[in-house]
Amino acid sequence: MARNFKNKLVGQVGEHLVVAELGRRGIIATPFSGNVPDIDVLAYANGKSLPIQVKAQTKGNLSVDAGKYLEIKFDGNSQSVQGKSKDIERNLIFVLVKVGANSGLDDFYVYDQGIVQDLVYAEHSSFLQKHGGVRPRNPMSTHCSYYVKDLEEFKDNWDLITRRLGI
Repeated sequence: MARNFKNKLVGQVGEHLVVAELGRRGIIATPFSGNVPDIDVLAYANGKSLPIQVKAQTKGNLSVDAGKYLEIKFDGNSQSVQGKSKDIERNLIFVLVKVGANSGLDDFYVYDQGIVQDLVYAEHSSFLQKHGGVRPRNPMSTHCSYYVKDLEEFKDNWDLITRRLGI
């Protein structure tokens, strides 16, 4: 049976697009190709280094495990959000790459992991409230999506990275 490497290829392309874009901005960067938890690219300039998490996709919204970002309490089949996890590095930079079909058709959204946590908090809380605290298909699931439309203000927000690196 042939393996489907489509998702791996999209991730690889996304990481290399971020490295190339950082290079255009005078920043040295290298990808880690999935070998370092929470860090896909390391950027360096002015004696400072900066870890970056890259999310790459061709379509759709972003799916995460809300349990990573939130304190969730289970009571039988019911779950409730007790607050945001304190174990999240809110300042870790994320770059979402919407990989286009051809060169030059890519979109970049640059934001902090804290934005992800805030969006997940709002989406998961709202979903649970709408369903009385019980997820319809799998009550134990903590799957959550957040939406690219909610990231529009961070499109091409490369200044976040250049400011952190002092350039």
